[in-house]
Amino acid sequence: MPAAPTGTDTLAADLARSVGRLRRSLNREVRAGTALPPLPEAQLEILRLVDRRPGLRVQDAAAELRLAPNTVSTLVHRLVDAGLVRRMADPADGRVAHLRLSAAAEQRLRRWRDRRQEILAARLAELDGADRSAVERAVPVLERVAVWLEEARSPERGTAAVPSPSRSGSPLDGAAPAGVRRGR
Repeated sequence: MPAAPTGTDTLAADLARSVGRLRRSLNREVRAGTALPPLPEAQLEILRLVDRRPGLRVQDAAAELRLAPNTVSTLVHRLVDAGLVRRMADPADGRVAHLRLSAAAEQRLRRWRDRRQEILAARLAELDGADRSAVERAVPVLERVAVWLEEARSPERGTAAVPSPSRSGSPLDGAAPAGVRRGR
C-alpha cells in the first residue's frame, strides 16, 4: 500500500501541474498570435538548445536532452529540411557536424520569446501588488530548483544522482546560480 502523500508530495504535484498548465496555456496563446506553422515540442527543444549552445554536435544534444542519438538525428534532419538548422562540418574532422540555427530559426525564436514575454507581462500587470511580489520572490527559487534538477541527473548513467541539499554550492542552499538575478 502506498504511503499517504506528505505536504511536500502535495506541493510537488501542485507545482508540476501548475507549471505544465502555464507552459501549455502560454504556448497555445503564442501559437494563436503568430502566423508561424507549429513545430513539435521535441523540435522546439532542439532549437532552444542550439540557440543556447551554438555549434554543439548531435550526440551532445542527445546527451543533454536525454534522448537516443538516432532520435535527435532524425529531428535535426527534419529541422535542416525545414531550413531552421544548419549542419556545419568540423574543419578538423569532416565526419563531425556542428549545429547552428539558421537566420529563419533565430527570427522565429526571437518572435516566440517576444510574444511570450508580452503575454506574460500583460497578465502579470493585472495582478495586485502582493501577488506580483509573490511571483517575483518565487522566480529565483524556481530557477534554483530547475538548476538543481538539471544538475542532479547523471548523463553518463541516465539516472538521477540526488545531491544533498546541504552540500556547499547546492542550488538549494540559498545562493542564486550564476547568471540568475535575485528577487528585488
